Amino acid sequence: MEKIKLNKQIYSLKSIQQAIEAYKHLAKFSLHQDARYYNVAMYNIEADFKAILKDEFSNYALAIAKDAH
Repeated sequence: MEKIKLNKQIYSLKSIQQAIEAYKHLAKFSLHQDARYYNVAMYNIEADFKAILKDEFSNYALAIAKDAH
């Protein structure tokens, strides 16, 4: 399992949901939030993507959030 903590001041919920949709064929995801962060957990990650999925997912969500502004 990989965990990602994404700051709400930078990432939008919509961008994270879109990233989950785009990457759902590579892993299972859970999403929870607290006052300051979106907390994403990735399970059952495809073996070929274990080393890079966390960074790729974060970059993708960030690009979506940036384009929305």
